[in-house]
Amino acid sequence: MTYSVVWTVSEVQHLTRIEQAAADPAAVRAAANRIDYALRRTPHEMGESRDPGYRVWYEDVLGVWYRIREDVNRVEVLAVGPARRR
Repeated sequence: MTYSVVWTVSEVQHLTRIEQAAADPAAVRAAANRIDYALRRTPHEMGESRDPGYRVWYEDVLGVWYRIREDVNRVEVLAVGPARRR
């Protein structure tokens, strides 16, 4: 099954700011592309479960919080932020 992935407007804007501020903007773009690709195909297998239907996932330099809407085969990205590395 393939899901549609919807990023809120505010999170697309936030992603743009993260990319502009990053030391390696290409790494941010690549992580966003991997996130979008994986969420279209296997949203239940990515990250960790939170409240029913909600998940959090850290992919390289980005983290996302998202909701899976089974009733309409849609994944909604609700928040995005830089992943913290030590």
